[in-house]
Amino acid sequence: MGVNVTPVPDDRRRDFHQVLGVVFGFDANDADYERMDSYLPWDRARAAFDGEALVGTLGAFSLDMTVPGGTMACGGTTVVSVLPTHRRRGVLRVMIDSHLAEVRDREEPIAGLWASDSAIYGRFGYGSAARATEIEIMRDHGAFHRLVPEPAPVRLIDTSEAASILPRFFDDFRLRYPGMFARSHAWWENRRFFDDRHNRNGFTGYRFAVTEAAGSVTGYVQYRYKPDWNDGHGEGTIRVIEMFAGEPSAWAGLWRYLLDHDLTAKVVAPNRSLEDPIFEMLAGRRRAKGTVEDSLWIRIMDVKRALEGRRYSAPARTVLAVHDPIDGSLTRWQLDLSAEGAAVAATSAEPEVSMALEDLGAGLMGWPRFQDLGRIGRLEGDPRILADLDAAFTWSPGPWCPEVF
Repeated sequence: MGVNVTPVPDDRRRDFHQVLGVVFGFDANDADYERMDSYLPWDRARAAFDGEALVGTLGAFSLDMTVPGGTMACGGTTVVSVLPTHRRRGVLRVMIDSHLAEVRDREEPIAGLWASDSAIYGRFGYGSAARATEIEIMRDHGAFHRLVPEPAPVRLIDTSEAASILPRFFDDFRLRYPGMFARSHAWWENRRFFDDRHNRNGFTGYRFAVTEAAGSVTGYVQYRYKPDWNDGHGEGTIRVIEMFAGEPSAWAGLWRYLLDHDLTAKVVAPNRSLEDPIFEMLAGRRRAKGTVEDSLWIRIMDVKRALEGRRYSAPARTVLAVHDPIDGSLTRWQLDLSAEGAAVAATSAEPEVSMALEDLGAGLMGWPRFQDLGRIGRLEGDPRILADLDAAFTWSPGPWCPEVF
């Protein structure tokens, strides 16, 4: 019997959640379902059925995502799963086809996701567009460089005050980094501030601290603490959930606060920008250990709108051929990129550069690898043109998506 993909019937939503639990390894329960039900847009969700059995899930968020120099509508691909009984049977392909058709219908120029397996999504045209690093610093090695500014004072706040004052700061901050996206009230309530005591793994509940100037928040950190003792001495761990700051003294204040925490041996901060200020703030840069992984993946749905919807750091002109693995199409585009904007038009001219859609999407957020990919043969083009494209697409600060969605 063939697999059929449809919107999720109201009476099968709990089955949808159960399938997610089987695939991602959690015990589905009513409380978790009700929380998911409060923020997942069910009108964008899809379920795969084998007869009456629900065997696959996929959803999407309507994200307003920061791109270099602006923002762009993004279909945020999420909750993708296929039961182990139905692997290698084309279920994911059928769900992706349905999902991307829906993204096109909504006229979203890009789709984005976090990949649970980095080998899966290139064949659907998604490219690795951002990286993240997990930083670990031993407290004994937390001395700052002599040129770091005076750390701003830090104030502890409770969750209620955090919910009142942090979203406004975040709304402004997220526009600085390609890959970050706007958060709704429901997102804050059910994803950022929701604190499930059963999944703390020995850590405390959320704690919040802010830096301020003239009555306004200039930075904040959300974290947990896990106590530990060795020979009568405290060797606890701080785990950063998220931390953002809008000025150097705020970055210094928040990091100093974490690294000066009593009874603590180390600070661990996952999903940080590769350009996190701590690397240059420490007296010994190598004392901050970073483990780098891919984070945000981007698929370009509309080449013209996606490329014209961002800014560029340098001029570049070329004719580009783009291959889409979903339908095998090859489109050609005349690119005229500059710091003032971009003009992108379909053309029949001979291409000077040819690449897969995933490699174009990988560069969209400001982390291009066109020369690197040319050197290993993943794309074709004159090295001088590839150098121009790298210079044009590169953005500072680099892309950062600090939150899995």
